[in-house]
Amino acid sequence: MKRFKKMHLTADDCEALSKSSEGLSSLTQPLNQRQSRGDVNRGLQPTHRTRRQPRAQGQQKNIMDYFKISQKQQVVAGRTKNISIKEELLDPFFAEDDESNISNVMETSSDSSSFLEDEYMENSRKRPLSSTAPSRLQIENDLWGEPEKKAVVVHPEHSQINEELDDEIEIEPVPDAHYGLLGTRNWDIPQGSIEDLPDEVLRSIFAFLPVTDLYQSLSLVCHRWRIIVSDPRFIPWKKLYHQYLVKEDVALRRVEQILQDFAITDQHKECILGLIRYVSAIPTSRHVDPRAVLQCLKCHHLFSRAEVCITNKLPDLQSNTGPEKMWAIITAMVLFSDGVRDIQRLMTCLQRPCSSLSLVDVTETLYCIATLLYAMREKNITITNRIHYNIFYCLYLMENASVTAPQMVEEGTPSSHCRQDFWSSNLSEVKLTHEQQRILNHKIEHGQIVKIMAFAGTGKTSTLVKYAEKFADLSFLYVTFNKAVAERGRLVFPRNVTCKTFHSLAFGSVGKHYKEKGKLNFSKLSAYSVSFLIQNREGQSVFIRGKTVSQTLENFFASSDEEICEEHTPIWFKNTHGERKLVSPEEKRINVEEAKDIWHNMKKLDGDVERKYKMTCDGYLKLWQLSKPQLSGYDAIFVDEAQDCTPAIVDIVLSQTCGVILVGDPHQQIYSFRGAVNTLYTVPHTHIYYLTQSFRFGPEIAYVGATILDVCKGIRNKTLVGGNQEGDIRGNMEGKITMLSRSNFTVFEDAAKLAGRERQIKIHIIGGLVRFGLSKIYDIWKLSQPADERVKANLVINDSFIKRWEENEGFIGLKDYATRVDDKELEMKIRIVEKFKERIPELVQKIKSSHVLQEAMADYLIGTVHQAKGLEFDTVLVADDFVDVPCPRDNNQRRPQFIIGMYPEDEWNLLYVAVTRAKKCLLMSQSLEHLLALAGEHFLRVELMSAAVKTRVACSAQQCTQTLQSGTRLVVKKLPLTHSNGSRDMGGYLCYSCVQKRFGTMTPLAFLPALQEEPIVL
Repeated sequence: MKRFKKMHLTADDCEALSKSSEGLSSLTQPLNQRQSRGDVNRGLQPTHRTRRQPRAQGQQKNIMDYFKISQKQQVVAGRTKNISIKEELLDPFFAEDDESNISNVMETSSDSSSFLEDEYMENSRKRPLSSTAPSRLQIENDLWGEPEKKAVVVHPEHSQINEELDDEIEIEPVPDAHYGLLGTRNWDIPQGSIEDLPDEVLRSIFAFLPVTDLYQSLSLVCHRWRIIVSDPRFIPWKKLYHQYLVKEDVALRRVEQILQDFAITDQHKECILGLIRYVSAIPTSRHVDPRAVLQCLKCHHLFSRAEVCITNKLPDLQSNTGPEKMWAIITAMVLFSDGVRDIQRLMTCLQRPCSSLSLVDVTETLYCIATLLYAMREKNITITNRIHYNIFYCLYLMENASVTAPQMVEEGTPSSHCRQDFWSSNLSEVKLTHEQQRILNHKIEHGQIVKIMAFAGTGKTSTLVKYAEKFADLSFLYVTFNKAVAERGRLVFPRNVTCKTFHSLAFGSVGKHYKEKGKLNFSKLSAYSVSFLIQNREGQSVFIRGKTVSQTLENFFASSDEEICEEHTPIWFKNTHGERKLVSPEEKRINVEEAKDIWHNMKKLDGDVERKYKMTCDGYLKLWQLSKPQLSGYDAIFVDEAQDCTPAIVDIVLSQTCGVILVGDPHQQIYSFRGAVNTLYTVPHTHIYYLTQSFRFGPEIAYVGATILDVCKGIRNKTLVGGNQEGDIRGNMEGKITMLSRSNFTVFEDAAKLAGRERQIKIHIIGGLVRFGLSKIYDIWKLSQPADERVKANLVINDSFIKRWEENEGFIGLKDYATRVDDKELEMKIRIVEKFKERIPELVQKIKSSHVLQEAMADYLIGTVHQAKGLEFDTVLVADDFVDVPCPRDNNQRRPQFIIGMYPEDEWNLLYVAVTRAKKCLLMSQSLEHLLALAGEHFLRVELMSAAVKTRVACSAQQCTQTLQSGTRLVVKKLPLTHSNGSRDMGGYLCYSCVQKRFGTMTPLAFLPALQEEPIVL
């Protein structure tokens, strides 16, 4: 007799069958169906059980045990019988006659996709236990061992029916209601495949994976998975969100239609209500109980505020018993959220046992809200970017936590032998993010150029270390610009990695010959030294010409060109009056000739006459590049801080035949004044990967960094996120305090303030006092004193360069030189001397006595962003000497209009680097607070009027004389904020007109016109 395999029906199959005439009649009128061999509905009608089964006594089996079941058939008593499983162990919750327990399980198992129909949820119940099992041991032997050969008593009336069913249906075992996903017994190794799970379960699992993994990994596994991922009903809002981010036409048109249909435009003052109305109309599964969900939300501190808002602004939902009010309140809670943790608490409330919402329902709704908020900002609708960031951050952590796992090194692998003990003790248990794992899944091949775009603190070094450990059979060269970084690399990388700086490679091949001949100058070319190597020309300052020639040489050293040409000459120069002028074609020609002559003499190794033409570090690096070096013996090259590469270095790297991995943060390029180009943007690649999750800070600091990239650089398709660490940006300080500035002028001011306090404070200037140039500042002050005073006080100038001006033009001549050659560093030191004047000796002495060599011994760390790059600190105070961003609410009639594009990209990169040095606390300058205001964030929060104030209070905004309306139910409060300079904004409650200026489209949610009263003027 032909046998048929039992089929697993999906939710769609069940739905279609229930609507067909055959399926409908079998389900609604089972007793009227004819049960014969020719019946087309055989198997659909209910049958009597062959034996009575008691309530469950054992523990449920898991899917790992299920996978080990033999599927062989055995003939017993003249008929075919499936012996792979006799009965399934059932959790006590699934007792056949306990409906209350079944409903409880339905609630606790509510993490299924919203696309699962109720019929499927009902079918997930397990079959009851067999009554023939006297004990747990015997049950397990019956189920998972050999079958128990007992006579089965069958009612004569149904014996023929059962024989027909057994002949044609092979009973395929089902492990339990949860398909064994709730745990494994004895940690058994799985013997089966995930392919045995039905589509509904796979959809529930896949829904929590990052969209990149869905499309680039899962959809490529098999045809079945590809169909699940590409199903338009599968996580539609999550897909639409990411499609909108990359500006796909279909997504743009669909979202635009939603915005128009629900009046979510800048022309409608209450467009935020249109967003709430749209979200409230989201289709919801029939098994969701809105009342139970709202009951779960009452423990959230934002629930009462959201409920008051929806009750007053959308009164038509008050009597609605459907899910519309539930979704409206959830949306209002999201809009009122103070930070990422408010969204996380909201999701926690919605996952309580009393909530019937599935986690996929919640995440899809959050993606819907995020899409509309993102679209509103794209349409220039005034709303803070903080709300969208909160949602994105929460969803990012949830999705990526599901794929993050500890990476354990197997014993006996080559990587375990080449790893050094230092790294093993620190990173053997490192958990890799899905972004890091994706990089490790790529094996570099010869000729490939791989880019890793890594945000601040995202673990690029640990990623490279793990990459080298995984591919221990390959040999790598790790190159960087900083000697200290290369030395640290020798400690942390495994033995198959050689760590060098670019200059050390060039020195070993070229530079050492010049050192042997005494022709190596470890300093850079200066306008002063070059001025002695060029000819005097009538009507031109020799120092100005020295500056243009030195710039020409530096531009040539940084380029990939083989000869000096006019493209290397500067475009602008400062004349004797300090005015910027264009360099004429004739002057360019002369600059090229003189630069070529100096370069020719620098390259000479023989002869003592030319000793004044010494080779510089950048010069021998250029010579090495021109020699077309081949770095043989390596399978791949790691280029760290690739955003700071010059074209000369890029030419060296790309000329290699091995694979190249460029790693860096394009937003940390702060050395363009040295000729660096953003290699991560300009160099073509074969593969590109991103690291966007920082391990350094939590959501508060990450938000500030992400907003700088958003507002100042237009970076929205990739968002900087952090972890779950606690953090603060409103004035708290914790741990070591670091003061970061744009310039050394501010560093000196901060050091002077701290050193001048009555109680001695230990400070450490990052990089040390010598590198900072404290003694040079003292020498410039000595030069500024009259000659007789210097002799009387025995003031000896130690710096050789400063001393040269002592007998010539003195302090005035030095200042004129700094202006003419546009020496910013020298100008800064002169400014310090001019500001502090006679206090310089005292301040220099106090700074020296307060300074400690070890950072760990200091109370305060002080430095510039350039010195702090690559470092991290507990608390960072951002100085106010960065770009001056005016307050958006200011009347700009008295100052020029502020435009982001007026400033070079390096200025915003400096601010981004300063902010992302903080680990726990960040104290912002007022200018940085104003920059956040450009993104709509004014640190405003909605509170209940009854809980906030009992009597009328004045508006806390400056120059505002109004009071709060007594009739309103909600009130807006400005949170207190302490700035990096010590000034404090106490915050407070705001009146309606002040909220309108700051809250934008959110204002209608916080003020209820029907309850408002006319404001009272004090």
